[in-house]
Amino acid sequence: MKYYCGKCHRIYDEMKSCPKCKRALTEGVDGKAPVTIVSAFGIEKDRITAALESADIPFATRAERKEISADAITGLDSARYRIEVPYMYYKRAMNVLVGINAVSVEDYPDADGEPVDESDEELSSAVEEFEEMSPSKRTFVRIISIILLILVVSLVIFGVDFIANAVKGLFAQGA
Repeated sequence: MKYYCGKCHRIYDEMKSCPKCKRALTEGVDGKAPVTIVSAFGIEKDRITAALESADIPFATRAERKEISADAITGLDSARYRIEVPYMYYKRAMNVLVGINAVSVEDYPDADGEPVDESDEELSSAVEEFEEMSPSKRTFVRIISIILLILVVSLVIFGVDFIANAVKGLFAQGA
């Protein structure tokens, strides 16, 4: 049986009160109830939300508490956010988070109360295999990327210059 905290939006297996807010937990979880899957900030929050978005999992981010410094002053998003998904998407969301190494398999049980199985089809499709690049290959890829960037920027500049000269030519002929 799952227990749910209506304030923190967390699920627990065997507790009667929430360890975070000390409220009494309700028995069972509605499929549409928001469930906190992870708490993150900054680039990690962006990485997690991008992964959930690409997996077509609906989610919401809620600031845990208001931070003293504004983002405009510090240039950093220093606020910590709770990332929540509907309970019916809990297992899929946890599989995605395990796949991107945002959470560990041992720490987070899936929606049925069992640890997430690494051989699960959803999990194996979420984990991408990357080839480890040698330093020389990495340098080569960086150099090619820089050359392509310069080429694209040059093409844009020459294209805008060509269009500007064509427009100038139209006005010069009419005078």
